Order: sequence, then C-alpha cells, then structure tokens
Amino acid sequence: MMKHVFKRACQRVCSVLTDNANNEAFPLQIYPGYEAGDSTLLEQYTPVTASTDATGYTDGFGVRTLYSSVPFVQPGSLNLQRLTMPLPDDGFHAEGIEYVAVCDALRRSRGNASFCAVEIGAGWGPWIGLAGILALRQGITELKLVGVEASASRFQLMQQHLVTNQLRPSATTAEDAQLGSSFTRLFNGAVWTHDGEIWFPEAAVDDMGAAASAHAEETDYRGTTLKHNAIPCRRLDTLLDGLGVIDFMHIDIQGAEADLLQDQIDWVNTHVRSLMVATHSRPIEGRLVELLFAHGWQLHREKPCRVDWGKNSSIVGKTLVDGSQYWLNPTDYHSLSRNN
Repeated sequence: MMKHVFKRACQRVCSVLTDNANNEAFPLQIYPGYEAGDSTLLEQYTPVTASTDATGYTDGFGVRTLYSSVPFVQPGSLNLQRLTMPLPDDGFHAEGIEYVAVCDALRRSRGNASFCAVEIGAGWGPWIGLAGILALRQGITELKLVGVEASASRFQLMQQHLVTNQLRPSATTAEDAQLGSSFTRLFNGAVWTHDGEIWFPEAAVDDMGAAASAHAEETDYRGTTLKHNAIPCRRLDTLLDGLGVIDFMHIDIQGAEADLLQDQIDWVNTHVRSLMVATHSRPIEGRLVELLFAHGWQLHREKPCRVDWGKNSSIVGKTLVDGSQYWLNPTDYHSLSRNN
C-alpha cells in the first residue's frame, strides 16, 4: 500500500517539475500549497475570462483593478490565463493558496445571510475586494469589510479599489461607510498589541515590505535606512468591536503576525472562523503552528517560505519568497450570535 502511495506522490512531483521545465516563467512548485481538487473550487467562483484595457484589468472572479491601484504592476506582463485561474499563482502578486482560502471561507458560509472579511496589512485591499465581490454574488445580504493599512499612500489606493468595485461610496473619507448592503471600515494605521501609537517608515508606495515597529528606528528590519513616523494603532478587539463573527481574516504585517496572534489569541479563538496568515520566515511558521494547534485550530492549507540557507544574513533575511498558512477554527459558530 505505502509503495503505491509513494509512487503516486513521485508522479505528482515529476509532473510539476515537468510543467516548470516547459515554462520558465513558473517558479519551482514542488509544494504548491493547494490540492488538485481546489481548482474545482476556484472554477465555481471564476465565471469570466480575464481581460485588460487601457486603465486596468478584470480577473476571472470579476474583480476590477486599476493599474493605478497597483503601483508595481507592469500591464504588458500580465498573464490573462493566470488572472482567470490563479494556479499556481496569478502571475504577478499572489499564489494560489490565498485565492483558495478566500473561496473556501465563502463556501463554508453558504446559507448565511452575512459575511465579514478583514484584511490587515491590506495594501490596496485585494482580499477584501475579492471577498466582497464574491460574497454579494453568492447572495450575502449583510456584507462587512474591514481594511487596515499603515501607509497613507497605499491606504488611498485601498479606498480607490473598493470604490472601483462598488463596495464603498466615492463621496466619503469616513472610516465607516455604507453602500447598499456593503459596510466598510477602513483604518489608516496598524493592528498591534495596544491602542495608541507605533512607528512606521516613510517608504515608497510600491514598497510592499515596509513594517511597523514598537520604536522609532533609523533602519528597518531589512537594514534599509528610512525615517519612521508615529501612526495610530489598535488592538483587534478594539478595531473590530461590534462586527460579530469574522468569517475570514487575512494578516500580512511583515513579520509581526505571530506576536499579534499570541497576544490576542483568546479573542481570535472566539471571533474568527478562518485565518489566512502570510509568513515571512521559518521561525514565524513554527511559532504559528505551536500556538494555533495548541488552541485547537486546523491547518487546512500551507506553503512554507522559500529560503536561501546559504545567504549570509539573519534567519529572517534568508527568506526569498514568503509563505502562507490557512487555518480553520473548529468552533461551532452557529451557536454564537453574529451581532455580538
């Protein structure tokens, strides 16, 4: 029995290696972070063929993204096939596991009237934008979207992205806004372990690696010299007060993920149904596994960081490509009030 299982596993690896050899644009995908059946899940949520025009692109999910919302994108390099079906990735921004996580969270919410998605370290808000479009198409009548971004310039891009996709009214700069059945809360700051202020560097709008810190540093975690300014910060329970159960939470805060979750794990256990965490080093991955398994969470999908162990740097600095972990909370949320 084990011999046949090992043979099938080898065949799958060889197939992936062959695919990569035939297309040099694909990175090595021995460990893709998704399973074969996940393509069927994504097909349920990708009703259109991706297209581009002079000002932006529409992906297979039907999400419209302006080029001006994604400062690092090169329009001529976009791969329409991968934008239609983002496996193994979308060709320029995110890997398949993140799309699978959003769609899986929505699949698990079928039959519910409400859906709440939260994106922390949101950039231009691609994941709350995707969750919002798909939730409304699924028939959700009470949609709640929360986006958190520390960079003032990228925060404006998030506002623009949600307006473009008719998820937020254009004539408002208020933190909370309502458009039809879509409620949005956008916070220009950071989520941290206290309410107050922390420090964030003055980085270019296309620098997606900038990170907040507890102190005003002369250099950031990458060794880059940047001026740091004080910005507002909130705890998760403060930021999300009154929103009830969080169906999907995406966290990408450049290395502070484990510290944040460890500090607020009791609140997360009782409020969050699914959790997509971007990981930035192997030590962070280990800490998350120890923490969340100890509290009964299930690791549904993962893709470890790609690392250059020969690089002369700290362990964190050896990371070449960030990883991802998608976790499920086994708590029966049907027994909870979705308004408390």
